[in-house]
Amino acid sequence: MKESKFNSNENRDCCVLILGGLGFIGSHLARTLIKRNYRVKIFDKLYGSRELINDFESGIELVEGDAEKSDDIMKALNDADIVVHLIHTTVPASSMRNPAYDVQSNVLSSVRWLSLLNTTKARRIIYVSSGGTVYGIPDYNPIDEKHPTHPICSYGITKLAIENYTALYSNMYDVDYRICRPSNVYGPGQRLNVRQGAIGEFMLRARKGKDIEIWGDGSVQRDYIYIDDVVDAVVKLLDHNGKGRIFNISSGAGASLNSIVEIMQNELNIEFNVRYLKERKFDVHVNILDNSLLKTETGWKPKTDLSEGIKEVHRWIYSRGKQQ
Repeated sequence: MKESKFNSNENRDCCVLILGGLGFIGSHLARTLIKRNYRVKIFDKLYGSRELINDFESGIELVEGDAEKSDDIMKALNDADIVVHLIHTTVPASSMRNPAYDVQSNVLSSVRWLSLLNTTKARRIIYVSSGGTVYGIPDYNPIDEKHPTHPICSYGITKLAIENYTALYSNMYDVDYRICRPSNVYGPGQRLNVRQGAIGEFMLRARKGKDIEIWGDGSVQRDYIYIDDVVDAVVKLLDHNGKGRIFNISSGAGASLNSIVEIMQNELNIEFNVRYLKERKFDVHVNILDNSLLKTETGWKPKTDLSEGIKEVHRWIYSRGKQQ
């Protein structure tokens, strides 16, 4: 296996390529890596918004292209030591409307460049998957990494497929790899126009004076993890040398949609109406992830509790006004 460890004094000699770095998680990760003296490259779509990297764009190399074209990805990969793969074109709801597109734009595009890893200098691949969907309906909670994976939506199926192809080609070509399975990530900078992420969407609708819409009776529980804690976990996996390859990234605690509403009403004093809609068949009722493996192998632990995280989202959204 290619040696992948870099110490803090040598970070400037390590090039980290973030596929999908203009997005929510990618932009936060890039900002943190720059502060830690890594050399950072971002690959993202042509003419993608640079809003989330405006404060540090001069400190990174930005490569634009089409993720479905392996040649474009390979140009960005030419001098990367570590690749963090964040690109995914769908969310759970949209993946169910067009599973063929989900497979083509995500699985096939990933396989095209993963199959060429042997022609690169990459030492490690970190793929950011989805702990909220790959396990499916849980046999038990909290869910550890040994839990069976039986996703019930196309999004989870394609995420799991890319996990497996990442492991396949990494093992074939002697490249180290790690799989991250974050729970429900939230925080400033989250995309608010794709109806993914209850906290951001609830806050935005309240800001616009619209009803908050909840599928089902609001008792659905999710494990919400703040963006800074996710980034901290990914950074720790850049030079992780333990036995684990697949890691849940989570708070380890469940919160219902109704409890999020209560925090917004009681702690932030926001006024809004709640409208309950028919429950969706692909929604898992309870999903709480066990994060003990990540804690044990890296010393990581989440630092932001749900109330404080929601307050940070509130500050961000309300500072931007209603024109979103």
